[in-house]
Amino acid sequence: MTDYGSMTLDEKVSFLKQVRIFADTGEVFLLSLATVLQGIKVKPQQTILKKGEPGDAMYIVTSGTVRIHDGSHVLSRLTVNDVFGEYALIDEGPRSASVTTEEESYFLRLRREDFENRIADDPGFARGIMKVLILRMRNMNELEEKLAKSYIKIQKQKEAIEEQNQSIKEAKDKLEEQNFDLLNLNEEKNHLLSVVVHGMKNPLTSSLTMIDMMLNDPDKVCEEHRDYAEIILNSLQRMNKMINQVLDINVIESKVYQLNTEKINLKDVVEKISNIYKHTIEQKDLKFQLSLEELHAELNEVYILQIVDNLVSNAIKYTPSGKSLSVKLGKKNSKVLLEVKDTGIGIPKQLIPGIFDQYERKKHHLQQLDPDTGLGLAIVKKYVDAMNGRVWCESEHEKGSSFFVEFDLL
Repeated sequence: MTDYGSMTLDEKVSFLKQVRIFADTGEVFLLSLATVLQGIKVKPQQTILKKGEPGDAMYIVTSGTVRIHDGSHVLSRLTVNDVFGEYALIDEGPRSASVTTEEESYFLRLRREDFENRIADDPGFARGIMKVLILRMRNMNELEEKLAKSYIKIQKQKEAIEEQNQSIKEAKDKLEEQNFDLLNLNEEKNHLLSVVVHGMKNPLTSSLTMIDMMLNDPDKVCEEHRDYAEIILNSLQRMNKMINQVLDINVIESKVYQLNTEKINLKDVVEKISNIYKHTIEQKDLKFQLSLEELHAELNEVYILQIVDNLVSNAIKYTPSGKSLSVKLGKKNSKVLLEVKDTGIGIPKQLIPGIFDQYERKKHHLQQLDPDTGLGLAIVKKYVDAMNGRVWCESEHEKGSSFFVEFDLL
């Protein structure tokens, strides 16, 4: 149906018979009604009725589709033979919803005045109006029932969320309690460490005194033994510095520890550590290659000595007899780059990301060689981080591993 005005009277009556609201209406009445119904053409997305406006007519859809909506919320859609606005025939109250076309549409409009003039002539029309209103009410009741079920469902979901929140709160409280216990354990560990450090102080001081006495008596120490004694002296002096600083990894992590730094000649550091392991390298028949540039960085002397010591001793440990290891010191951009490379069996690729984890027990061939593998590298990581540097590892199977340490160049 596109143009109600161009239809014959019989065609109009025939159309009205298909509309539910006129099902119980006599043909004579429909014939009379057909003369007062007004045909309307409306473009797409045009609002026909607005919520809140006073109503004075009912509409019948003869072509197209409309949506019944409250703002952006669509309540329903109506098409050919459907009616809307029927409350306005009985009640002068405002429209309860808005109606907008979704495509070009045609309507028949019945004004309240025409309805009132004709309703007394045919009770069937009144019954048709009542049936439509009752159907609307039933639909509203069904909607209310669905809303009630949705409300109950939402309430249950709310209760479940509240239970989850309670569980989260209990887990949070438990976590805080465990954190408190960990803090206490850490304090206890630090206290134990202090006791151990003080316990080591006296025998270390005695050892330093004895070595110093030996070196100051040239008649009792031969030249070869003097070399050994000087190596021992250097190691004991380094250990003494470490003890004096109470090198606790957890203190470093707490960021409370105030690190003393100075300008360090890294070439001297590498040469000093290399000299300590000279005899070990000779005994293992290792080919030791040094490639060092004279470079400086702002570092803590004890920390950098320990870093180089740990990396070089690791390389010596995992390089088979007769193989080679190397230490390179150079600069890259504005950084100092130290590389310590061994020619051992290498580290599996999947284990490299955790190689610096504290106290990590590597479950592969290295564990057989050194059950404490992990602590030395963890210390390297902590010391490098404390001095704002960077450390990483690269390794290939059967070709060895390279450890890199990077600091800002002075």
